[in-house]
Amino acid sequence: MERPLWVTVKGTMDSVARHEPEVAMALFESEHAIALNGRAGAIDARSWASVAAFETDLETGAIPDEVRVVMYDPERWKHTPPHEQLHPIPAIERFGALAAEHGFTRIVTPHPGLVSVEGSAFGRRRGESEEDAYARSGITQAAARAAEIVETQAQRLQNDPEAYRRVVEKTARHARDANPDVWVLSGLATQPGHPATPEILLAAWESVRDVVDGHYISLSNMKHPEVMATFLRLVLERST
Repeated sequence: MERPLWVTVKGTMDSVARHEPEVAMALFESEHAIALNGRAGAIDARSWASVAAFETDLETGAIPDEVRVVMYDPERWKHTPPHEQLHPIPAIERFGALAAEHGFTRIVTPHPGLVSVEGSAFGRRRGESEEDAYARSGITQAAARAAEIVETQAQRLQNDPEAYRRVVEKTARHARDANPDVWVLSGLATQPGHPATPEILLAAWESVRDVVDGHYISLSNMKHPEVMATFLRLVLERST
């Protein structure tokens, strides 16, 4: 892949632009950028944490006509219904089928925390991390079969490039085995349980540069946009 794909919310793009306007223009005003909630120059997208909510919006015509990409983000949180948390694979399959039926490009970004949902069939084995349990769960393969783009949310490990690469590489392999045409993203965030620096983000990015097709980037509750902006400037400098 010649240029990476960048996926994030409009607010993150705007925050980066306030710190590094030239970087934001280069990376986000492009067919290689997907903006959740829409942003001029990027591909327009929307995100749901619930298949039921997505289905309702389809039925009521609530999705704007300009939206080209839809994303399903099931996690162990209040925004994803308990039934979908416990049964993520059927939910992913349902989302993919509905989105394809309506002509959308699909992204699925399951969180490894799904394996820690009480009663989950994908529960962790003794001594196993969430990420390792997630990698063997089959959720990545289901996501790859249901979507054109999938993400491994490995950002919790980004301060350990070797561990980050290990999880991303394994899930990317699973995804491409299930769908050779799928694009694989990995997550990078400014505070995924630890404060990031531009150098931490850059090392994680470098560790999987030959593995992924792009990244989902997050400001972690809109914190530390200057860190993300500096990191992206460094990425742009190394990519040109």
